Amino acid sequence: MKNYLKIQSKGEIETEAFTLIGASSKRNDETKIGFFGSGLKYSIAALLRNNIDFKIFQGENEILFDVLNKNFRNDVYKAITVNGKETSMTTTMGGSDWDIPFAPFREIYSNALDEDDDVVLMKTNEVKGEIGTTSIFIEMTLAMNDFYNNINEYFCNKNPNVLTSNKYISIFPKASNGGTKLFRKGILCYEDNKPALYSYNSPEFQINESRVLCATYSAKVSIAKGWKILNDEYLIKCLIDGLKGGNAGTYEHELPFNTYEEFSLSWHNVCKDLKFVPAEALMFCKESQLQGRVILPKSLLIPLYRQFDDLDVLGLSKKESGAEYVIEEEPSTILTDKVIDALSMLRKTRYSSRMSKIDIQYANFIDSKVLGMADDGKTILSTKLEVEDATYIAKIIIEENEHNLSGFGDETRDFQNHLFKLYFDELISK
Repeated sequence: MKNYLKIQSKGEIETEAFTLIGASSKRNDETKIGFFGSGLKYSIAALLRNNIDFKIFQGENEILFDVLNKNFRNDVYKAITVNGKETSMTTTMGGSDWDIPFAPFREIYSNALDEDDDVVLMKTNEVKGEIGTTSIFIEMTLAMNDFYNNINEYFCNKNPNVLTSNKYISIFPKASNGGTKLFRKGILCYEDNKPALYSYNSPEFQINESRVLCATYSAKVSIAKGWKILNDEYLIKCLIDGLKGGNAGTYEHELPFNTYEEFSLSWHNVCKDLKFVPAEALMFCKESQLQGRVILPKSLLIPLYRQFDDLDVLGLSKKESGAEYVIEEEPSTILTDKVIDALSMLRKTRYSSRMSKIDIQYANFIDSKVLGMADDGKTILSTKLEVEDATYIAKIIIEENEHNLSGFGDETRDFQNHLFKLYFDELISK
């Protein structure tokens, strides 16, 4: 006797749900999983063309599906009939996205969940409908049996192992295969072999008509926001432990933490006694500088440090728009001699009146194009200036000194106006 997977929900489905294209009671309901009304038709087409047996009952009455060979422009296609009546639908509907066995099962189960939170999902060899319900039976193939035995890998709505939830995400333990799994409203919408520390469910994930994630970056933004507002210090520690050591390797390394949401105070509690360094700065650090420091991607450390500037992060500026750098405690004699010459040159000019507070430090900038920066009253010069002459270095010193004196940032109109005023005042001076 053939076994089936039974999916039963409250309410009797209307026959038109299988025949009217574009008709959907969920189109304007954001609480529902489906959108376009075509998914159920695609599911039926996929089951028919893949010769997977299924039966659908409206209450106690079975809705009968069959195919009818039709000719169109010398091609033969299979039109779908519903209760013996030909429809405009064919078995080619939906395309290859729906040929994996999970796709029609996901759609049918999702539609049932839309109507009833207590959907019946069970194996059975008894095929019959019940008054007041919609009952769908899908042949228990090997693939369907695998889905049923591993239901939490495909639907997390009944998974009791949720670690935490907030308005952006629910966090679950990582997938059994260690890869990336994303769920939208409890339904799997994305999976990849990319290693991930956790699996995620979110109502914000954007899906296409096939219920597949269609905005991968937007999903990462939602997950990052969910992590930032998290108040679970243990999970925050686990995330930091999973990310430490580099800036790549897991799905979470790719999360954009520079979102408008602020980090919760729990993040500060976890991080305040730790010492950090951006993974991107490692090549510029001496071994002694790295002792006791946690290596994390700068995509996490920069927004974290901008919010909590009392954290110990090697290589980051306190400035909102500052470049990342690592102080060079032993710059070359060639460079320091050139800087001394540049300062001497400037002190012999009228600019010397603006040089009383110059505090020079040297650094390796993570961005190789940065040659200098004003930071917290200091003038930070790149070690790459070693190949330039004293005249060129003097110009860099003037620019960074004026940033410190004026308080205006790089590439701003205020700073341009400040320099133009200095230039004009010099032109008209006696």
